[in-house]
Amino acid sequence: MINLRGRGDSGVEVIGALFQLFSGDLTHVDLLTFSEPLSKAKPVRHRAKAHRLRSGQESKEKQGDAMDLSRAKYILPNLFTLSSVVAGMYSIQLSTTATDVNEMTMAAWLVFVSMVCDTFDGRVARLTRTESEFGVQLDSLADAISFGVAPAFLLYNWGLSELGLLGLLVSCVYTAGTVMRLARFNVMANQSEGPSRYFLGLPSPLAAGMVASLVLAHVSFSGQISTGASGSVAAAALLLGGLMVSNVRYRTFKDVKFRGPAALVLVLALASVTALAVVYEASVALVMVTAVYIVVGLCGGLLDLGRNVLGVSEDETEDDSLMGEFRDSER
Repeated sequence: MINLRGRGDSGVEVIGALFQLFSGDLTHVDLLTFSEPLSKAKPVRHRAKAHRLRSGQESKEKQGDAMDLSRAKYILPNLFTLSSVVAGMYSIQLSTTATDVNEMTMAAWLVFVSMVCDTFDGRVARLTRTESEFGVQLDSLADAISFGVAPAFLLYNWGLSELGLLGLLVSCVYTAGTVMRLARFNVMANQSEGPSRYFLGLPSPLAAGMVASLVLAHVSFSGQISTGASGSVAAAALLLGGLMVSNVRYRTFKDVKFRGPAALVLVLALASVTALAVVYEASVALVMVTAVYIVVGLCGGLLDLGRNVLGVSEDETEDDSLMGEFRDSER
């Protein structure tokens, strides 16, 4: 029988001491020798151990929350990439089922929405330091849909459907050019050592932008969702598809510092584009800007061809840096 007499403690203290002893698995302790006041008693070991366990669990939970937040950053750039896919798919659906001018116009504008999303995904990834190989591959697949398949459907439903199977084949040539352009870009990006001053071949977003601009310009002026100039549309589709897989170089303008004469040229160019958009339509300005870029690249390609025929070598280092396209460059 346990005797607690002679302790001089109050009943509450005795009960507290019993609770501490039994909860601490100290049942073999002789309570008669427990003569120290409760306030001076040594702390029970299991409490310190439980406190350490709780602290460790809380730290693990905080660490898990931090890891979840760090992983969540990777979602943001991929959301832009997937938004480009959604816009491309919606453009395909609208161009295929369009019954009025508004639907065809929306289908063309959605291609530009894809271009905006494709521009931001790489920049957001660099800003948040979440660049990954998964993001690179996802971006390429998204571009194949947004800038390869969607513009091809737009071309077919706008101006190639009258050609039947031939028109479908022409659309497939455009898509094939886009896919091969993307595949070549990925191979070159893996071998890159730095930024390049040139794209090798017409970038696929600009080719898609040209298609969308032509559709917008025609629809806004004619009020029709299709054109009878199937031959001209087929020629344009074949030209754009061929330029994407060509060796024609197009400036990236990454090395241009817009100061002095360059700034003046930029201001004049922006003023001209604005004037075209105000006097005519925004689509006309887009067609002109894209056409000028394509023609300038072609002129440069002809000059390079002439140098090769005449055997003239260039001293500039950009000829050796064609393999230096960045992954974040627009394809």
